[in-house]
Amino acid sequence: MHRVDADELASALPARVWYLTSNGVDMWCRRPYGFFFSSSEAAMTFAAAMGTGEDLSAIGVDASDLLRDETLGGLRGMEVTRLFIDPAIDPQSGDVFGTILRLAEPN
Repeated sequence: MHRVDADELASALPARVWYLTSNGVDMWCRRPYGFFFSSSEAAMTFAAAMGTGEDLSAIGVDASDLLRDETLGGLRGMEVTRLFIDPAIDPQSGDVFGTILRLAEPN
């Protein structure tokens, strides 16, 4: 897993990105992992499979909003350094798998 900068992250994300939230604003995560999805359906399917017991909902944002320095800084502030893109859960092991990107440190 190599570290990606904002440009590489932009090329890995769809134009609209969905994330899970329990309060309507903040991204639900499992530090150091954050989870982004290409549709609200994929996000809600993942939430149900995770079985967190929390009432999670999906929020869609333009991917360009995620690439701002303050947003990337916010992820780092939450100690999120790895981002799953459209993750899935292995039904046998319960492990999360899929494309994962490691955030590069700011220059």
